Amino acid sequence: MKTFPFHAEHLKIMDMRAYERDKVYPYLPQEMLDYYSSLGHAYTLVKDGRIITCIGWVPLWPGVYEIWQIPSVYVAEDPLDYVKTLKEFITVYTEKLKAHRIQTHSPADKLHDRWMQFMGFECEGTLLQYSRFKEDYRLWSRRFSWEQ
Repeated sequence: MKTFPFHAEHLKIMDMRAYERDKVYPYLPQEMLDYYSSLGHAYTLVKDGRIITCIGWVPLWPGVYEIWQIPSVYVAEDPLDYVKTLKEFITVYTEKLKAHRIQTHSPADKLHDRWMQFMGFECEGTLLQYSRFKEDYRLWSRRFSWEQ
């Protein structure tokens, strides 16, 4: 997979999964996407000329980042390669940032629970009626200890 700096336009041309296309992307303000891009901690992963996913780290305070990801429909073509690549990418980039904690949110369902656990995240709780559609979400984190 090749990695490129994220730009908001990437989301306009990627083939998103239905959930992200219908429930996430339409509600992301352009200003927020531009901000994510400006931070310099967001990337677009491309394989065979197709966008596989967009992912980024948003600093909350020193050493703590909220990460986000918007996958494309192409993750289903080779899910093992995708998971292996993404898991390694998250670890390597988090080490580069010297983050001691990364966190993210996901829908509270079995698919996302299995995905987050496989990616090495630990569930810290359920956020009731968290989304704009009043869906429950979970808060997930990974903690790191890097040698100084």
